[in-house]
Amino acid sequence: MAGSKNIMLGTAGHVDHGKTALVKLLTGCDTDTLAEEKARGLTLDLGFAPCRLPDNRVIGVVDVPGHVDFIRHMVAGAHGIDIVILVVAADDGIMPQTREHLDILTLMGVRRGLVALTKIDLVEPSRRDEVLSSLRTFLTGTFLESAQICPLSNVTGEGFDAFYDALAAEIDACDSRPCTGLFRTWIADAFTIKGFGTVVTGIPSSGNVKPGDQLFLVPENIKGRVRRLEVYGQDASEGRAGECVAMNVPEFEHTTLKRGMVVTCSDALLPVLMAEAEFKLLPNVTGELRDNTEVHLHIGTASVMAKLAFLETDRMVGGQSQMIQLRISEPLGLLPGDRFVVRASLPGSEQGRLTTIGGGRVLGNSNVKLRRRRPWTISNLRMRAAVIDQPRHWIEQLLRESDRPLTFSEWARLSFRSGTEMLPDLHALIATGRAVQNSNGQFVHIDSVEALADLVISAVRMLHTTNPKRLGFHPREIGEALNTVLESPGAQDKQAQNQGNAAASPGHSAFLAARLAEDKDVLSMAIEIVTREGELERRGDLVAISGWRVSVSSQEELAVQQVESLLRGARFSPPSKPEMAKALGLPQNVVDSAIKLLIEQGKAVQPDKELVFHSDAIAAAQAVVLQLFAHAPSFTTMQFRDALGVSRKYAVPLLDYMDSQRFTVRTGNVRTPGALARQRLG
Repeated sequence: MAGSKNIMLGTAGHVDHGKTALVKLLTGCDTDTLAEEKARGLTLDLGFAPCRLPDNRVIGVVDVPGHVDFIRHMVAGAHGIDIVILVVAADDGIMPQTREHLDILTLMGVRRGLVALTKIDLVEPSRRDEVLSSLRTFLTGTFLESAQICPLSNVTGEGFDAFYDALAAEIDACDSRPCTGLFRTWIADAFTIKGFGTVVTGIPSSGNVKPGDQLFLVPENIKGRVRRLEVYGQDASEGRAGECVAMNVPEFEHTTLKRGMVVTCSDALLPVLMAEAEFKLLPNVTGELRDNTEVHLHIGTASVMAKLAFLETDRMVGGQSQMIQLRISEPLGLLPGDRFVVRASLPGSEQGRLTTIGGGRVLGNSNVKLRRRRPWTISNLRMRAAVIDQPRHWIEQLLRESDRPLTFSEWARLSFRSGTEMLPDLHALIATGRAVQNSNGQFVHIDSVEALADLVISAVRMLHTTNPKRLGFHPREIGEALNTVLESPGAQDKQAQNQGNAAASPGHSAFLAARLAEDKDVLSMAIEIVTREGELERRGDLVAISGWRVSVSSQEELAVQQVESLLRGARFSPPSKPEMAKALGLPQNVVDSAIKLLIEQGKAVQPDKELVFHSDAIAAAQAVVLQLFAHAPSFTTMQFRDALGVSRKYAVPLLDYMDSQRFTVRTGNVRTPGALARQRLG
């Protein structure tokens, strides 16, 4: 809406302290629209109105009910508030809902506001001063500690100008709500207009919406399109986070819509029954709160039953915080960052009377039941809590936790951001080396690769211990050995130590790293790290602990020399393994062990079960292939056989081996140059 500042102003305070009358003075609008509200003289539900500032800018105002029986509506309105006017009547002073509303505002993350001391026309100056003093004491230590307290009368207008100036200054100091992220709004109301169909209203928590945009209803999974849009009751070309938006979406059936549902522009938002969160129990709560307590959960405009599953301890007392999992009675479209309030009936309170006991912030929406006292889970949630308001660090944490490489689109969906919006942060993470890519263009966090590198060292050491005669191991063998390493008691002890060590890779799990090793590119990155650091060394296609030497007896060494001499002399026509054993007069197992050592040393190649060629013969065969390609773009098996002067028995295995090494490429019965041959040919 042109000329609007996308922030939301809200009222709070005890019933009948003058909130609605004050909003009417500010906006000219009566936010009590229900017949029952008119009859009873108190606000029962949320009221929305635009407030036009002296410079002609418009902001939204939400008037919330103060009666204890309608706290659920108050919380539904508080989720969108940027600046609060805490209303306290001079005749009553601080009352129960004054306290509870301030607790709720604090839990909902409101950080700006001022205090309106109303009904000063009904009290003597001494009473006004008394309430002013008690308010200052009451607000000490809260986000309103330094806020202006403005005495005024909604009836006579006394003090209103000073209040209005203080409010305008507070609005000027408040930044507009960022319109980042994908569009999402909790439904505040839904109704139908003849000739137009369903209209949905709400205060968007992220992004923006325009006529023509496709929307998704969560959890109903219904699609619709915005036909018409209003902001503060005026036709608009765009609705932004922090504004009161009404969207005409004919495809939505208004009778099925209710508060607690979410409208969003992306199908990435899935409804969940389980969400991870940081929860704080208010300091004034007496007694203990136990694990799995059933409570009333207020989040966005939703009010549902839920259980608090503690992830750290099995009980809490007032003032304590811990990571929990919300186990919700019905699916909700939650996202990390959403704030919530928890209400329950406490021992000693009036029977059945609910009170606010705490609240917190959603950190994850896994929809997977978590177990208590899992260091890896707690560490990750603490990391999330530390960076949830820092977009770049947030997407980095999501990548750090992933047990598989992520495509850019998968990563963006996880963060509930558009790819365009996320690109600058992605480029920064790549430039600083925090995010690395595999050959498929998928992303992995460098911490994952480094955690895997530590496991690789342990795996190679274990393989050397169980295979002392081998010079090294193929990366595939190392990857297969990782699970065995993780199952060893020593590895589990080290993992537990790392999880409790702040200096270790924060919140990182070796088990997650082992999952990532299933991607051969990630495994190669990890091997490259420890090779570069000198912990491991490459031996052709093999990887070994640096300086590893195979211990062989003099008899074994003699057998190796004899077999190598035989293979070198046989060149392109080597004897089979049984023929070698017979020719050398050695047991077959001794010959087989000698061949295995020669292969690992890079001195021999075995292209099929029986034939073994010396590496010199392979090099000579490749030279013959290059000569053939120098005269023609391709050659047949017969031409290669004749050039070597051997039978097909030997020519075919040699060609198959060169195909596997990308030296040649087979097409039917002819060979053309492979990548390696093309490099040699220039």
